[in-house]
Amino acid sequence: MTVVPSGVPSGESEQVFRSAIGWPIWVIMVTPGLVAFSMILLLVGSPIYPALVTTLLVVALALLALHLWNVAGTTYRIRNGILTVSTLFRRKRIALPDITAVKRYWSHSVGFRENFGLRSNGILITHANSRIFVSPKDEQNFLAALGRRIDK
Repeated sequence: MTVVPSGVPSGESEQVFRSAIGWPIWVIMVTPGLVAFSMILLLVGSPIYPALVTTLLVVALALLALHLWNVAGTTYRIRNGILTVSTLFRRKRIALPDITAVKRYWSHSVGFRENFGLRSNGILITHANSRIFVSPKDEQNFLAALGRRIDK
């Protein structure tokens, strides 16, 4: 999707791509929700330790909110020849000419510092002496915006 944000001068467009969401992220997001639901049931029933149950409920709801915020905030933006990959806590900028390879990949062998995807399969982008893993929902348009195809 092409977006012209309010802070961008006219004539300069920014392409924004959301990350696809895979089953590992759904499991991570559902777990705190189930814990919170269980804590509510304990709190409404006859809790043995109401302060402990309330504390665990607050922690579970905070984790759920944090995961939802991370999912909503994972984007891949292309503007002025720069790919900006960002999640809740991290951001990385890569000049498009610095990209040396684009390959189909599974994130299982990608380290935390390299992983900017929310599902287990996606695209591994190699640049300079580093690499990142992304999982755009609209893969074809993302690759077109990069000006690249998947390398064989």
